[in-house]
Amino acid sequence: MVWFATRISIGLNQISDQIDDFTEQKYTVRKQIPGHTEINQLYDKVVNLGEKTEHAQERLESSSTRLNGILTYMTDGVIATDRRGKIVLANTAALEYLNVSEKNLLSRKIIDALDIASNYTFRDLLESEPEIIIDSENAMGEFTTLRIKFALFRRESGFISGVVAVLHDVTEQEKNERERRLFVSNVSHELRTPLTSVKSYLEALDEGAINDPDIAPGFIKVSLKETDRMIRMIQDLVTLSRMDSDTIALEKEVINFIAFLHYQLNRFDQIVGNSDENEKQFKIVRQIPLQPIWMEIDTDKMGQVIDNLMNNAIKYSPAGGQITVSLEQTNTQVLLRISDEGLGIPKKDLPKIFDRFYRVDKARSREQGGTGLGLAIVRDIVKMHNGFVWAKSDGETGTTFTVVLPYAPLEDETDSEVDDWTGLTD
Repeated sequence: MVWFATRISIGLNQISDQIDDFTEQKYTVRKQIPGHTEINQLYDKVVNLGEKTEHAQERLESSSTRLNGILTYMTDGVIATDRRGKIVLANTAALEYLNVSEKNLLSRKIIDALDIASNYTFRDLLESEPEIIIDSENAMGEFTTLRIKFALFRRESGFISGVVAVLHDVTEQEKNERERRLFVSNVSHELRTPLTSVKSYLEALDEGAINDPDIAPGFIKVSLKETDRMIRMIQDLVTLSRMDSDTIALEKEVINFIAFLHYQLNRFDQIVGNSDENEKQFKIVRQIPLQPIWMEIDTDKMGQVIDNLMNNAIKYSPAGGQITVSLEQTNTQVLLRISDEGLGIPKKDLPKIFDRFYRVDKARSREQGGTGLGLAIVRDIVKMHNGFVWAKSDGETGTTFTVVLPYAPLEDETDSEVDDWTGLTD
């Protein structure tokens, strides 16, 4: 009897040790219990339960690994909460969007972490599952706009155990939408202003001013001037629209950029020579190397860039002012600079001058017939040539525009091949 009790005790101890091993996830160790008693059957059931637990653990770990992999490499941020609204999970993208560490985010209430507590309660998120827009500063120090969608997290039983928030970066979309609304508003305003002016003069002429030889010619002249400005504006808008829709293809050709630049500037020298005494006088100073620079460009489009920058310099240069055009060549770039001696551009306005319809001095620009689109066209054409453009000014002593174009020497470029570029085609 003692022997039988001892054997049962040993078997139960073995089963207890086996359960401890399974609890510590030691599934490969198996105990040996001799005999074929009920104790052995109980042990076999414990081992079978341990094997099922092992397989379930492996499936759980595999699912967890896949989920973590998906969350880690998602570009959208994901935040999950418990049923009380405290954050229990956040992926890498969410941490970067909110510029916060995982340690500082977990266990915080989601309405506090997203800074929406003034507008929403956690109950609101549960009941309405709203879609909201918030502004944030990401890990790079950049201000971003995030669209957040909320969804309930339910168990199979239907019990709500929290919410899942998906954060999507819509900074670029919001920027484009703001620019679109601003563009439509600006176009409406820029066209309405000259049309109102023309309408007023035409009404005055219709009411009898046309018979007044002192007034009528001035009214007609102003109307024609405003009409010309509207035509130029519409042409510029068509050009920008075609650039935006990628319907403009560059027609590049290899030319001597030095000769091309001189050809463009010669036209402005002729303007100086043929100008009336009452027109603004200016002087063009060229700082251009003699050695040819052979490049592949669209001469028509690049001529438009030079025209716009030169006309801009002429408009804002004082009478008798000097416009300096310089060219510099490096191993990989050609830098074209056009400088004037005008009033300059305030530093706060420099980042915006290439925006469509942006004017530093709106009254002066309209008086001189500007459309507010010239620099935007310059930027887009230079960008089509894989280059970039910027402006430098202290706001007092003039402005310098710099156009940077990529450059790679041609293999067969020799002095004997240098010809003047005349701008004429056969």
